[in-house]
Amino acid sequence: MKKLLFIPLFVIIACFTAQAQVHSIGPTLGFNYAWLSDVDNSSPRPSYNFGLTYNYSILESGGFGIEARYSEEGVKQDVGGTTITSKLNYLRIPMKFQYFFGQLSENFRPKLFAGPSFAILMGGKTEVRNGVTTEVDSKDLYGGFDVGVQVGGGFNYRLAETTWLNFDAAYTHGLLDAAGDKSNSTAKNRLINVNLGVAFGF
Repeated sequence: MKKLLFIPLFVIIACFTAQAQVHSIGPTLGFNYAWLSDVDNSSPRPSYNFGLTYNYSILESGGFGIEARYSEEGVKQDVGGTTITSKLNYLRIPMKFQYFFGQLSENFRPKLFAGPSFAILMGGKTEVRNGVTTEVDSKDLYGGFDVGVQVGGGFNYRLAETTWLNFDAAYTHGLLDAAGDKSNSTAKNRLINVNLGVAFGF
């Protein structure tokens, strides 16, 4: 009888311990390779991003993640003797539904993820160079909001009991016209990012 009484207590303790470790949050820093689709004579812009990542592990093999990143994106275009460089600085918020391989007890866990990505244009400059340089606020030329789909993979590596090193490589496919209602352009955001971060469990 006493042993039976210990079973509910053990379950409660186990659930509490698991609940205390399913959340993690931490900084992330990464490299961007961004461009716009359907833009002639254009080339990608290498840049950077940084922000915070939060993860909620619903199951041992799956979970949900969300990030808030300052992300410098845009495109470079050469037309004749004119070079147009558009810097688009977004607050990008990707949401990730994640699948983890292996067991929770393992230190190295590969993962795959997918989900929507939302972005708010915070600023940036568009430079036009043809002997002289002219600058225009990118907000005057591009829409203020973007929606896309992100897919990617990576791994988590345990540094300590509740501290993980996170590596992500992802591709974001924009679905809305980057110019919004500012022009008749059909250009859409494209982004490849590689990020490294540290997440602390709580």
